[in-house]
Amino acid sequence: MPTKKVHQALPLRRVVEPGPPPVVVVPPTVPEPLRRRGLADARHPSEDGEPMATNTRQGRTMVDLEYPVRFRYKPREDVFVGIDLLVYYGEGEEPESVAPDLFVAFDVPSYPRDVYRIEEEGKPPDWVLEVASRTTFKKDVGEKKDLYEEMGVGEYWVYDPQGDMHDPRLQGWVLGPAGYEELADLGRPGVPVALWSQALSLELHFTGSDLRAWDPVVPGYLRTIDESERRGDVAEAKLDVAEAKLESESRARRAAEQRADDERSRAETEARARRDMEARNAALEDELRRLRNQS
Repeated sequence: MPTKKVHQALPLRRVVEPGPPPVVVVPPTVPEPLRRRGLADARHPSEDGEPMATNTRQGRTMVDLEYPVRFRYKPREDVFVGIDLLVYYGEGEEPESVAPDLFVAFDVPSYPRDVYRIEEEGKPPDWVLEVASRTTFKKDVGEKKDLYEEMGVGEYWVYDPQGDMHDPRLQGWVLGPAGYEELADLGRPGVPVALWSQALSLELHFTGSDLRAWDPVVPGYLRTIDESERRGDVAEAKLDVAEAKLESESRARRAAEQRADDERSRAETEARARRDMEARNAALEDELRRLRNQS
């Protein structure tokens, strides 16, 4: 039986303990010295020569899940979401790295990075997803799964967007005392596969066509980029209608004010004319009385 490969300089295994959903806390702004973390250098380049995705389904899945997860944790400055970013886990003579399709790390600054170095950050990612492709799907449930377990990644997930590489198409493991333990399907009605992520405090669903993140607090699916854009288009259209209505009402108000001004102007002109006529009549009567008195 072949000996299992143990990678150099791996951190101790991190066990994910059950607990309540993470509390949203916005810590102080990250000090400038910390912002130098995550920079690429000669020993830790930011590219490995591999493409981000080998097909459109894989790339679409990565983007469609990265956006809602990143948006969900956007208010926090201690959550980093990485997509196809090199994670350096070995700091020997030749640093070793792996590029998860998507990962989330808590309790680290959220600013952008060139690379994610476990030695520098002080911890591995808490959650990792690999999206299956023809060239990687066997490694995803083999050596990559072993590697992430050794690294101490709290939760590891794989998803098959095409449907002919993994069965079930969505699988997840949580790190326990004895290693990775497979997550059980939640049995949601109408959902082929539904698994709970303690790390993200979300359910991940294979809906029959897509991988979606379900927030049980809302409850509802977190919006993808396309859904947010469509929502934005609808909102913009409603805004255009509201602005047009406001402009029409403003024109009508200005016209009414102009009419009122015209009416006031006419009334003032008539009042002046009436006062002038009354003054002339009074002057004529005074002149008539004077003439009568003289006669």
